Amino acid sequence: MRCKELIATFTMEAGLVIAAVLAVAGVVQWKRQSGRQQKEKYILDYAGQVSELESQRREEERQLKQEEEKKQRDRVFGMDFLITHGSAFGGCAAVCADGTIRKDKVALDNILMYGKHPSGKEFTYYIEDQGLEICASDQPEELIIVSKQQPFEIREAGLSRDQGISTKKAVIKQDVTYYIILESKHEISIKATKRC
Repeated sequence: MRCKELIATFTMEAGLVIAAVLAVAGVVQWKRQSGRQQKEKYILDYAGQVSELESQRREEERQLKQEEEKKQRDRVFGMDFLITHGSAFGGCAAVCADGTIRKDKVALDNILMYGKHPSGKEFTYYIEDQGLEICASDQPEELIIVSKQQPFEIREAGLSRDQGISTKKAVIKQDVTYYIILESKHEISIKATKRC
């Protein structure tokens, strides 16, 4: 009889210990899951905030770009400009063929380049698309060069090739020669002069 009581007591104590261990394990697991869920919630909240801020930044950039493009459409060219590329040259007059003053911007790849081989044979070409645009400025003695794609490198005449500045927007001033290094590593020069 005593043995049965000992076994029953031992079984009951073992059951209580197992129940206590399972209860502790359950609490620990619940805490871990709760901690994981809080971390996941925090990460999701943070990602949502970052996404929201990024969307706001993109929208602000888009609005600024639209405003700038709207202003640019009304700006007039105060100067002609000449571009050279090797032995070839091309350019754009501030006054259009119909006598009106040019407005807005001119894409670099829309400028016809003209050259002549030493043999006397003439050639024309367009500089392949670099995403560069020559834009009118509010200041009549300046033009603006803008890249729609990647930054470009520009320097004034007299500076060595490694002294160029990498930028997406540059101002060029009247009668100063500038050099632009294209993506192909070829170099073009650009000089703005007072319109004829």
